Amino acid sequence: MNQVNDILSLIGRAGRNADGSYTRTCYSSAYFEAVSIVEKIMIKLGMATERDAAGNIHGYLPGTGKGLKSIIIGSHLDTVPSGGLFDGAYGVAGGLEVIRRLQEEGKTLRHPIEVYGFNAEESSPLGGTFGSRAVAGLVTSDQPGLEDALKEHGLTVQKILDSKRDFSDAKCYLELHIEQGDYLYNEGLKIGVVNGIVGVIRYKVTAVGHSNHAGTTMMKNRKDAMVAMARLIVEADRRCRQIDDSLVLTVGTIRCWPGSENVIPGRVECTFEMRHMDKGKTDALICDIRKIANAIGTVTFEITKNIDKGAVYCDEHLMKVIGEAAGRADISHVVMPSGAGHDANPMAYRLPIGMIFVPSKEGLSHCGEEWTDPEDLENGAEVLYRTVLALDCED
Repeated sequence: MNQVNDILSLIGRAGRNADGSYTRTCYSSAYFEAVSIVEKIMIKLGMATERDAAGNIHGYLPGTGKGLKSIIIGSHLDTVPSGGLFDGAYGVAGGLEVIRRLQEEGKTLRHPIEVYGFNAEESSPLGGTFGSRAVAGLVTSDQPGLEDALKEHGLTVQKILDSKRDFSDAKCYLELHIEQGDYLYNEGLKIGVVNGIVGVIRYKVTAVGHSNHAGTTMMKNRKDAMVAMARLIVEADRRCRQIDDSLVLTVGTIRCWPGSENVIPGRVECTFEMRHMDKGKTDALICDIRKIANAIGTVTFEITKNIDKGAVYCDEHLMKVIGEAAGRADISHVVMPSGAGHDANPMAYRLPIGMIFVPSKEGLSHCGEEWTDPEDLENGAEVLYRTVLALDCED
């Protein structure tokens, strides 16, 4: 019997808020409570376990074949503040369920199987997908703000760099995840075979005007950074919609100085995030944003790239195996891209990746209302299990 829901419920004991949402931010006590729960399950399943400085939990179960490479399954255990039960933790529970079911059915894989519970996949001062980037060796010592952010957790940059692993002994990486969008839910489909993860590019955009008295400075003489930024946001949003239907732009943070009711804002700082599979689309958008900013004229704009996580493509063979696994289980499926970032993104720089999506009710995620029906969770775990069995038949 598929027990992925039971395993997920165990992980869900960590970080549950009074309103039913979850908060397990990176390096928090609630996060490490979830790590301890997963570690205990791994040990019970006979896995060798280890933790690293990045906060990841890793379990390893040897196979019977000589010299065969590991099948790695993973996702993250952290959440956004007041997030949901399923985002990330479901993928870890799915990996553990694969091993539990193998043992229940008396099967031993030829290939070693590994499960990762990654830390800090969600956005934080450390940067998103931090735990998986550390394992993949993609964290760099010159990352802005990294040293100070790590000091708050009693860590050094070198300790994180030492978390890098050698993937020469790994065959592939698989990640089971809720879609976090509404496509599968609206179309009545049960499984998404992911063909790629969109690129995520973030810019810090600063409008520099001039602070002055709100009552004595006439409108025609103002260099209001807030008004200029508002104009840029509206025009950037309009241009994004014109370039491509699947290109998205989000201005999710805004800070204002001096931040007083009776002072004209002299400085406003925002984060502009854009996502698309095609780098040409995001390049075109930021080019147009710079042109729009230059044309505003009342203030000076500074636009600096902070994060550039390029789009990655899932391995075609793994996609084929996942699709065939869904077909054998008689579960409806479709090939689709991921609009959200995942730990599979940094892992794709080191080995072939495959991702399996299950529906998110009404497309809700990153909120307490996030929900996926138990039957859909079981379907995803079933497809993951069959995928692993099929891959184990290969060298």
